[in-house]
Amino acid sequence: MTYFGDGGSLLGAFHQPSRLRARSAAILLCNPFGEEAARSHRTYRVLATQLERAGYAVLRFDYRHTGDSAGAADDATLATWIADVGAASDELRRTSGAPRIALVGLRLGATVAALATTRGAVTPRHLVVWDPVVSGAAYLEELAAQHRAYLREELGPHWNPTAADDTVREALGAPIGDALRAELAALDLGAEPPRADVVTILSSGPTVGLDALRARLPGAHLTSLAESATWNSDAAINAAVVPMDGVMAIVRRIEETVP
Repeated sequence: MTYFGDGGSLLGAFHQPSRLRARSAAILLCNPFGEEAARSHRTYRVLATQLERAGYAVLRFDYRHTGDSAGAADDATLATWIADVGAASDELRRTSGAPRIALVGLRLGATVAALATTRGAVTPRHLVVWDPVVSGAAYLEELAAQHRAYLREELGPHWNPTAADDTVREALGAPIGDALRAELAALDLGAEPPRADVVTILSSGPTVGLDALRARLPGAHLTSLAESATWNSDAAINAAVVPMDGVMAIVRRIEETVP
């Protein structure tokens, strides 16, 4: 584990391969948000290990205001996380010596990685987005529905939500501050498609706005992963099994495009 970034504000885990001949790029993994970050933690560790075995240097890290990085959760913003992807990319290049970077992101992590190529200064060789959040408004509605369902289950049938509950301030324990909520509400990834030499989209099922995003990325490679919802199941936090079809699909695509 290592701290890096401005004042050592970011915590990362660096995977160094033992391969004698270095690969032409290193791989940066971008976390999802909130509960999904917890549920995908094991999947990311397995993915990083598989990429390391294939000879790639890999960096996993926590954005500011999340995990064990610095900052209060209420202060998180997309803009901060986009900047963190840039800082992590610079750290990975420095540590690995690789001249190029590939970004891999899951759910909101895929969106943050994509935005780092348009709103940030990251120019990846390959961008892999797994079930990206395309419509921020739809994502907020999804988080609100999940949170209400949880409260209803925990508090029972006597719980009566008020109009104030329609404002998403928390998602299963992860605070959503005013700035982050406003950024998500305005987000339409289909209107600002990512910039990368190669784009791969992995889809585990229907995603609001994904067709519009694909229309703006006619050269993107699409892989359907019908069985890869395991990472997001209720038992996923302690699951011993990860969606290896998704993991190996990513490894294969990276090996094909970044030898």
